[in-house]
Amino acid sequence: MQFLSWLIGRNLTELLQQGREIDQLIARQDNSVLARSTTELERYFKQPSESLPRQNGFPVALVLMLLLVAFAFNLLTFLHVLPPLTPQIHALSFFVPSIVILGAILTASYLLARGNTAGVQGLAYVWAMLVISTVLLLSYSVVMASHSGLWLLLALAALVGARWLLNGQAFILFAIYCRTQRLASVARQRRMK
Repeated sequence: MQFLSWLIGRNLTELLQQGREIDQLIARQDNSVLARSTTELERYFKQPSESLPRQNGFPVALVLMLLLVAFAFNLLTFLHVLPPLTPQIHALSFFVPSIVILGAILTASYLLARGNTAGVQGLAYVWAMLVISTVLLLSYSVVMASHSGLWLLLALAALVGARWLLNGQAFILFAIYCRTQRLASVARQRRMK
């Protein structure tokens, strides 16, 4: 756990831990969720979304952009390393991973906006996967004396920026706001029963 906390960051690790606790609380489907919410909070989130203050989604958008940039540099380097392929296989080796990573990132951002911990976990997993693939490709590039190391260093810089944003106050506050909104909604439904 200490290594994970060091790898993805202390703030993100704490956000994931708190999210797991709230998810377990919601999954119980009993009145214990009412202890984490107040009627004032539930009334506040019951207002129309136009009357609620806007949340800053820019950190999430920047994280998504940096993850896509790092993925693009990784994918292009990987395709450069591969031996010559037929055009069909070359196209598949480009489009299939691209569609998978886009699906994963869009799903994670949707879940994050809905207050699910799986969204934060998804972004953390994509980030960790990209770090591992970047380090492996960079090691291969150094061993083979390839000139594609510059693109991988740029990918690593994008991943460092994404980690910084994922552990930043703006991203954490956005995730907590969405999670609190979900918790208040579940508690309000529970009180009405």
